[in-house]
Amino acid sequence: MQPPTDPRISYGLAGRRAIVTGHRGGIGAAIARVLERDGVTVIGVDLPEFDLSDTATLETRLARLVAENEPIDILVNNAGITVLGAVTETPLAELERVFRVNFFAAYALMAAVIPGMAARGKGAIVNIASDQALIGKQVSAAYGASKAAIAQLSRSAALDWAKSGIRVNCIAPGSTDTAMLSQVITDLSATYPTRYPTTSHEYYRAGVPLGRFAEPEEIAQVVAFLASDAASFITGVIMPVDGGGTAQ
Repeated sequence: MQPPTDPRISYGLAGRRAIVTGHRGGIGAAIARVLERDGVTVIGVDLPEFDLSDTATLETRLARLVAENEPIDILVNNAGITVLGAVTETPLAELERVFRVNFFAAYALMAAVIPGMAARGKGAIVNIASDQALIGKQVSAAYGASKAAIAQLSRSAALDWAKSGIRVNCIAPGSTDTAMLSQVITDLSATYPTRYPTTSHEYYRAGVPLGRFAEPEEIAQVVAFLASDAASFITGVIMPVDGGGTAQ
């Protein structure tokens, strides 16, 4: 069954400005499309122009980006990378690489936009985690830990900035039909053929209660909702968008 889509849905975001990281593909591209369709000016942050893993200069570059594009009404921390492996298979250098993109960059961007949002008394931040922020999965120690970190950051920041009118929420997508997921499925089978003997997407879809992967736009619609005034009393939430996966 294909998910319903309706481009006429509006979230009342026209005239707002958003920073979206990882906007060139997958979920990030869908987020940019949905927001732009609703009248949002989207400032994309992605490779090759902007390397979020370069933490040595990250704070300076992000401060400049925000200053050049104020006011920022919405921040979507979507960019992410993954790595397969148990703790004994993932060296510290690889762990650090994953955390630089998945956590440090999001932390730094939040620090860059929050002062302006607080000064205006309003703002919405939506962080993209993963269902692995809520459940464990095999051979995914570093990636899962980075996503759990972004979820906890979202909760704490929501409490810190609620009285300043800033809402901070987090989405925990399940398996989503993107190039990254296809690559992960291929790599699982190549690296762990006994444990993951097939690259058939049907095999993995069968583990989702709704019987399919999410479409990127389905995640993007939730981002737009959480950024909108319709979610004005929602903050500090880690929202699974996973077809029922974490309910099992």
